[in-house]
Amino acid sequence: MQILPVLLSAISLIQASAHRDSSLARWQAEARAVSITRDDWGIAHVRGKTDADAVFGMIYAQAEDDFNRIEINYLNALGRLGEAAGSKRSTG
Repeated sequence: MQILPVLLSAISLIQASAHRDSSLARWQAEARAVSITRDDWGIAHVRGKTDADAVFGMIYAQAEDDFNRIEINYLNALGRLGEAAGSKRSTG
């Protein structure tokens, strides 16, 4: 019986889960340090204790507003836009 590969796979899954949990906890702590309110026109007003908190909140608000553009710019910067969009898409 091949128990070693199954055991190694189980250990890998447990480690990946623990890393994901610690990463999630870190992001949740970061989010608790930020306050985002929107005015009557939908403009985001971001408040945080540090500059890093404010930047996190600003980027979060931008992702809420226009994630499609963020994704396209990111893929374009990586040089991988063609993989996601195909050959007929223009970036301009």
